[in-house]
Amino acid sequence: MKKIICISLITALLLSACSQNTTAAGDNSQSQETAVSTSQEAAAGDTFGSYEEEDTDTSYDDSSATIELSEEMTSSEGVTVDGKTVTITEAGTYVLSGELADGQVIVNVDKEEKVHLVLKDVTITNSQGPAILIEQAEKIITTLADGTSNTLTDGTDYQLADDETEYDAAFFSKEDLVINGEGELIVNGNYNNGIRSKDDLILISGSYTINAKNNALKGKDSVQIFDGIYMLTTEEGDGIQANNSDDETKGFIAIDGGNFTITSGRDGIQAETAARLQAADINIQTGADTISSEESYKGIKAGTELLLQSGSYDINSADDSLHSDGDITIESGNLLLASEDDGIHADNNLTINGGNLTVTDSYEGLEAGVITINDGDIQITASDDGLNASGDSGATEESETSVSDLFGGPGAEQADESKMIVINGGTLAVDAQGDGLDSNGNIEMSGGTVTVDGPTDNGNGALDYDGTFELSGGILITAGSNGMAMNVSESSSQASFGIYFTEAQEAGTIISLQDSIGNVIATYQPSKAFQHLVISSPELKVGETYTLIQGTEADNSEKNGYYEDGSIVNGIELGALTLADTITNVTDTGEEATQRGMMGDAPGMMPNDGAMPNNGEMPDSGEMPNNGEMPDEDATPHGGSPQ
Repeated sequence: MKKIICISLITALLLSACSQNTTAAGDNSQSQETAVSTSQEAAAGDTFGSYEEEDTDTSYDDSSATIELSEEMTSSEGVTVDGKTVTITEAGTYVLSGELADGQVIVNVDKEEKVHLVLKDVTITNSQGPAILIEQAEKIITTLADGTSNTLTDGTDYQLADDETEYDAAFFSKEDLVINGEGELIVNGNYNNGIRSKDDLILISGSYTINAKNNALKGKDSVQIFDGIYMLTTEEGDGIQANNSDDETKGFIAIDGGNFTITSGRDGIQAETAARLQAADINIQTGADTISSEESYKGIKAGTELLLQSGSYDINSADDSLHSDGDITIESGNLLLASEDDGIHADNNLTINGGNLTVTDSYEGLEAGVITINDGDIQITASDDGLNASGDSGATEESETSVSDLFGGPGAEQADESKMIVINGGTLAVDAQGDGLDSNGNIEMSGGTVTVDGPTDNGNGALDYDGTFELSGGILITAGSNGMAMNVSESSSQASFGIYFTEAQEAGTIISLQDSIGNVIATYQPSKAFQHLVISSPELKVGETYTLIQGTEADNSEKNGYYEDGSIVNGIELGALTLADTITNVTDTGEEATQRGMMGDAPGMMPNDGAMPNNGEMPDSGEMPNNGEMPDEDATPHGGSPQ
């Protein structure tokens, strides 16, 4: 069925029908080829979203029904007009253009029928409801015509009938809604949401600028995005949201590409179930204005699973930058995170298999029940713990923390065997004011390179584990205070030195460990004052004696304080250290020292403020921090917000 409708004026378009059909046939063939190619590319790319061939089809026949929006409109076949309300009642393709002030376009066809809307420089404003309302159809496919700009705006106060409560978006659909094309769509959701579908919301391409009071993009069953450019700004809601909580197979978000700039009043991206993202460039800012402890301001949030397969992510959030009530997996990509709570938080498992991850600011850098690092380049900065294998809620854990949790040592009775940090590879650099690596259970390390700039106060340690730390491979260097200093466990198969310094060392001091013939085992430059080091390398051999050297200059460049190849220039020899056993604790002069999990019995304990001891004098042995007082209970993370 081919219809030509000009609602403002039915002209002599029929006179050119033959030429239009001839032109349309040629154009349609080319467009269909492009659409099929795009669909095949999507299918071949192992996408997270499900995109049908018709979803990518942007072609339309020039003789399709044309609706010219204006002040004077009349009804025609398949289209009824009531004042400034245009209702499409039959399946087909409709090309909309023109301007409609304080009006509305409605689609209401048979439940088994589909409608293809083409927007060509459309401007619709409606002060009393949605600008476009999809009442009923099997599916609506909307194409943003190439080279056009389209604007949809609703009002701040809808005039709904007594039985109407669900219309709450400038572009609202009760059915599956697909948007494609290379044009531009500007949406001003003044009442509530920008674009909302009660079923699936699928965005294939296009350029979007959406300003919404609540959510910018919302699909109940899912939001699936193949590509496009998105500028999303919200006042009180999420940038992108899928919220079906009744079906575990729905309520998900799938992003397979696109460029996103999201400034949200709540979460940046929020999926009730799973969120899976790849090949996208995403920039998120949450909670820039006044925030409430009762609201959520996370960067990307998932109810069951968060998967980052690839892409680029720059997130500045007032709450966790990445959050899942279940698991988080990072396969690759570039991540730059800044958070006033956790950089990454998973209630269950956090697995990092690759990528470049930098947390520039956080309360705790990485937090999960089990943290597994198999590969990747990771840099963590935290005002509390760098990595924390703990319970499912930072707020709950904070309120239930016991003395044994704060001052636990290896093999303590309170160890939770379900909590674990596992490091199999990659590069991890931690700068933490609290514990560097903290596990309520165990730590295992078999490979990779780990450096920790730990605390300067004696209430925390560069390492803090309640069970065991079994080290079997890789390079481990930790620096921090010595009040709660820990080495790895005696069950480790790789040798390790725990070195207690008689005097606190200034920030920037370079320490190098060399073997008897001058080969460098490790060279490290902590960024903060320190009085304890752990150095472990596959090169360490039991029974050998090593020289500890102090200096301020090295002959090579460093990364995060670690000199992969380099030795100290004009250094000072502090002492000869003999590796008497696999796990050896000594002073910087080579004397035997005692492993501790609490403050106490090693020489030269740092003062609580991390400053250098007065005239090098040692404080009383075994003194508790703050004269035995517990840490301030108010030292809670910024977050405290809903999970």
